[in-house]
Amino acid sequence: MKSILTSLIVTSILILYSCEKSNSNACPDLIKNVNLLDYPMDFYGVNEIEVTGSQLLINVSYGGGCEEHYFNLILDNASPIDGGGQQIDVLHLSHNANNDACYSQIVEHQLCFDISNLEIGYLLYLSHPDSLYELNT
Repeated sequence: MKSILTSLIVTSILILYSCEKSNSNACPDLIKNVNLLDYPMDFYGVNEIEVTGSQLLINVSYGGGCEEHYFNLILDNASPIDGGGQQIDVLHLSHNANNDACYSQIVEHQLCFDISNLEIGYLLYLSHPDSLYELNT
């Protein structure tokens, strides 16, 4: 009886401590100091953008459904300086559709990116092929 109780206690401790806690809510980092042309720019639409603390939340739509799609947030190396001498950071969202030939419309897909490594005080924009979104407002 004592050995069964000991086995149960040891098993319970092993199960409790063997479960690795993953941080599945962690947002990927912004990619800096790269050439924008090195990243795919497959079509997507922007539904909503929100800056919360050090996170940029982007809700997108795109076509596909048969392949995994990848998104990266990239800081353009060639970010300009405005007429008043203030740095302007222009972010771009790279979309790799992996040659997805399916026609389903993915209407709401929430993306999250860690932008904590951006300089504070710069003007911040997200560039999309049909729009420029100001993120400092």
